[in-house]
Amino acid sequence: MGIPDTDARIGFIGAGRVAAGLGLALSRRGYRVALVFSRNRASAERLAARVTGCAAAASAQALVDGCDLVFLTVPDDALEAATAAIAWRPGIAAVHCSGAADLGVLAAAERAGAAVGGFHPLQMFADPEVAVQGLARCAIAVEATEPLASRLVELVHALGARPLRVPAGGRAAYHAGAHYAGAFAAALLREAVRIWAAIGIPENDAVPALLGLLRGSTDAMEHDGLARAMAGSVSRGDSGTVRRHIEALRSLDPAFADFYARLALRTVPLALERGSISPEKAEELKRVLIGALGPKTG
Repeated sequence: MGIPDTDARIGFIGAGRVAAGLGLALSRRGYRVALVFSRNRASAERLAARVTGCAAAASAQALVDGCDLVFLTVPDDALEAATAAIAWRPGIAAVHCSGAADLGVLAAAERAGAAVGGFHPLQMFADPEVAVQGLARCAIAVEATEPLASRLVELVHALGARPLRVPAGGRAAYHAGAHYAGAFAAALLREAVRIWAAIGIPENDAVPALLGLLRGSTDAMEHDGLARAMAGSVSRGDSGTVRRHIEALRSLDPAFADFYARLALRTVPLALERGSISPEKAEELKRVLIGALGPKTG
């Protein structure tokens, strides 16, 4: 199976944000993004209009009949049914862009002789133009058997990204772990914004300030590693400040204090690894933090 190359015809089943970002990026790197299909015809036509040489396919089957590499960018729960509704053939590749779904959802394509794989860019796709820029800096998780696996890795390199191989059967855990650096990071910032709002700092001041801190943190982690980059009260062993944090948060909302304590407990091993606190100080911090935890629910 000789794809991907710049002569191969690439198609997308699904015309949402992932298809828009990835389709634009591939097209701008010289690949032939030939067809896109969506049950929402208007969505397919909008995406096709943005990609040079691309057209909206009349049906998913017409797209598969006219392409060499098909990316399935429909919702995870629709992947198996969407694949089973198509007559596949040998010599074509069916590749889904889900982080969590295993390759079994593409079984109908594989039974028909198509090569199957997973291609999951580790980045957000809220805005297609931002996604195009981000693809050149992100990792893309690839799963497939040879020769498709090597060809997909070549495609990752062509996008300027970094390949990440996901072992068979590991996609759900891989995807869950990725949330800690993506969606959960947004949730953490929301928690910080809520705390600041409770003391009178407006969101339009809080978000830029916290994003600046986050960028500095990620730069430090990239440069020095996770443990050495960690700063803050736990890394200094400052249990008195940690107590004051907990008291202040509890006065605003006990849930703030509980969540803070649970997160801070996870940073104690990093501080030990960094060598900035002693085992005795780590135990002291743990006692303070465990004492701040609310009762278990459920």
